[in-house]
Amino acid sequence: MALRDKVDGWRRRLAPYVGAIALAAVAVALIFFAPARGAAALLGIMAGGLLGYGLLTRTGDNVQIGVLWASVAVTADAAYAKLNDVAPVTLAGALTKIIDACLKLADPVIRGIGLTAGDPRIKVAAVAPDFVWALILALIATIALPDILNRSR
Repeated sequence: MALRDKVDGWRRRLAPYVGAIALAAVAVALIFFAPARGAAALLGIMAGGLLGYGLLTRTGDNVQIGVLWASVAVTADAAYAKLNDVAPVTLAGALTKIIDACLKLADPVIRGIGLTAGDPRIKVAAVAPDFVWALILALIATIALPDILNRSR
């Protein structure tokens, strides 16, 4: 009986961390085993879904509406720029530059450990826009879909 109680106690203590460990395992598996563009898009969808879920459960309606319309505006600006063959200057471009800057800062650490022989900035910089756009679009879907589904009932 004592062993069963100990196992039950450990299971209750570790329950909040199991989801985070599983999410980290999925992210690592995507990074190592999926093609770069697919992994970036799937990680962006996962991050956008989690961010949207966090906004839905922990913030008020005003914040949700603000984030939703800001994301829609960024997407509309990028679509307009794409149609007119000009470079969009949006939040997505800024996020891509932040990702590149973080990689430039982490590059000496990565090289010091000896994990990679090539330049990780080239690989990640090529797929960073895919991650950012998947993040933004998943955020829009996560925030807008529950409201749309509730109104249809």
